[in-house]
Amino acid sequence: MRQRPEAPEDRLEMTPMIDVTFLLLIFFIVTLNFRQLEGRLDASLPKTTGPGTPEATIEPLDITLLVAKPGVLEADPAAPHLKRFVGRQIAYRAGARTYDGLEPLGEFLRSLPDDTPVTLDARRQIVYGDVVPVLDLVIEAGFEQIAFAGSHEEY
Repeated sequence: MRQRPEAPEDRLEMTPMIDVTFLLLIFFIVTLNFRQLEGRLDASLPKTTGPGTPEATIEPLDITLLVAKPGVLEADPAAPHLKRFVGRQIAYRAGARTYDGLEPLGEFLRSLPDDTPVTLDARRQIVYGDVVPVLDLVIEAGFEQIAFAGSHEEY
């Protein structure tokens, strides 16, 4: 029986392939453009003073939501599996004044310049349904710099 001579084993050289892979990786990392955030969340950062900062600063407006009258939590007649507050009243403190409804608060907001920073501060026992109408009112008044403050104070 005659034996065949062994064929030389074909091997791929991996070093050039790894080099090309790393070069492509470095190329894509360097040329990557990060996408800008669609929404903008402003943070309360300290402003530095110097020649590049404007002298006249706009005073920010803090709107605090407080429960004036808690009301009673009852089942919603339209959707019995949901609950809603009946007889609940919310007070809105904007600056030094307190407003009992959204209409007077809206009139006050429309009297302010549009570039005023607004902070919404929901206090204890304020729920999502109380904050959303105020946020809608602030947006309708034309304010763009809106922030939310979380507070642990009792009132």
